[in-house]
Amino acid sequence: MSTPLLTVENLSVSYQGRGEEAVRAVEGVSFTVEPGEVLALVGESGCGKTSVALALTRLLPSSAAVSGRVTIDGLNTLEAAADSLRAIRGGTIGYVFQDPAASLNPVLTIGEQLVEAITLHTEARGASAGHLAVEWLQRVGIVSAEERLHAYPHEFSGGMQQRVCLAMALAAQPALLVADEPTTALDVTVQVQILRLLRDLQRSLRLSVLLISHDLTVVERIAHRVGVLSAGRLVELGPTDQVLRQPQHPYTAQLLQYRNMISLRPNHQ
Repeated sequence: MSTPLLTVENLSVSYQGRGEEAVRAVEGVSFTVEPGEVLALVGESGCGKTSVALALTRLLPSSAAVSGRVTIDGLNTLEAAADSLRAIRGGTIGYVFQDPAASLNPVLTIGEQLVEAITLHTEARGASAGHLAVEWLQRVGIVSAEERLHAYPHEFSGGMQQRVCLAMALAAQPALLVADEPTTALDVTVQVQILRLLRDLQRSLRLSVLLISHDLTVVERIAHRVGVLSAGRLVELGPTDQVLRQPQHPYTAQLLQYRNMISLRPNHQ
């Protein structure tokens, strides 16, 4: 049996408000991600999915208190020194978020941002970094990639912006990609395209993926295993087919029932 790439043990996250009692967002969550595996964390909005994703590399705001253990490549990121953590962020763990427009700097060209990501986390410099930028844009399906390096984010559609974000996250060839609702901000047709691209890249790169989603249809198409979060607790974890076809927890059954109701609506696409 292989050694897990990522191990999360008893992870808890709480947020302290002004003069208020701390709000517990995540409580005692434990799971692993194996090499080459896609693990999905699902649940309704506010269940703690994004807090888990951001806690992995201490990207949460200062108001958050985090406890537990998060181990990747033998390093506990919750106790790692700042320089080690910088190498992990974007290097060992790449992130793709829900809103690509918010992830891209509007005053820098696509090429400038992609080259910066490459030079931060690889040994490529100058022309070599530029060539890699073109190659990654091509790999994520950007037509006329060399010309589009000089474009700004607002000149790209939402789907193209998300392709760029994927290229930036993967250019350093991370061991783990954290994809936090990567298709939610896109229309249905583009969602399918991005999901297919993500699946193809995961397979060709043998990439491990932690997918954060509320959409069970998305999870069913790509995930090997699924964990169900409810009110900050992991209530079910197992192979995707098993969890989605024979749910053991009432909350999972409710999510599936809601998914089925949505799919039966006349205007549902």
